[in-house]
Amino acid sequence: MKYDTGITSEVFTVTSRMRVEDIIKKITEIKCNAALDWINSLNVNIENSVVVGAYLTGIELSKRLKRISNVTVIDIYPHMEKFVEKDVEFNSDLMKIKDADLVVDTTGLGGLRPKIAKLINGNVFLVEDPVSDGSDNPIRQKNNIINRLRLSNSNCRGILKTEGLNSKTSGTMTLTVEVLRKSLEDVLKRSGVLYGIAGMEFYEGALFKEKDVDKFLRLIKKPALTVSTLEPLSCDEIIENYLKKIGSEVKNVGL
Repeated sequence: MKYDTGITSEVFTVTSRMRVEDIIKKITEIKCNAALDWINSLNVNIENSVVVGAYLTGIELSKRLKRISNVTVIDIYPHMEKFVEKDVEFNSDLMKIKDADLVVDTTGLGGLRPKIAKLINGNVFLVEDPVSDGSDNPIRQKNNIINRLRLSNSNCRGILKTEGLNSKTSGTMTLTVEVLRKSLEDVLKRSGVLYGIAGMEFYEGALFKEKDVDKFLRLIKKPALTVSTLEPLSCDEIIENYLKKIGSEVKNVGL
């Protein structure tokens, strides 16, 4: 916890040590741990892996998978290559999935088309489910991951599910914003708190509309919470309590 006096000596300005990027990292770690535990449990030979989607979860998975195989990250946006590490291949050609032993699809709603999944011939196909415990009917109806899985030719198929915050989707940015929002709500309920702000931006606007990776990386370095209060409090403890509620698991799919 970092704090200083505010407008007067009677008021403290408290800033979380955790930044938005720290919350993102912790959520991707939860997801990646579940995914890798499942992949390792299959006891299959994986020489070439493909991760479809170069966004938050996909990039973290590529870093983990490169320890056990060659990795290619596929994304339709060329500027997303800036996220990819040097020893990981970046490509925009979806045909690359034909030659992979493992394909991980992190594209969620409106992502990988089911007919493309027909090209998957490798042993393992893992799809991240965009639906979460707070998803509404329109979101559930838009979800087509079962069709993607059914049309693939993989022997081992799994769904990576993430829940715990009653969020509308399981996307890493959705969960990040939900942690920020719920943490701020808790802070504002505390006695002696004048006001607080969370490090909220429309981050995806910088990344997918402006296509400015550097701006995105600057923005997520914002403190997660800043609070004006009569008594110091631990913003980080509140944030951690919500992060602990998030859980991921892979469910085997028999189709």
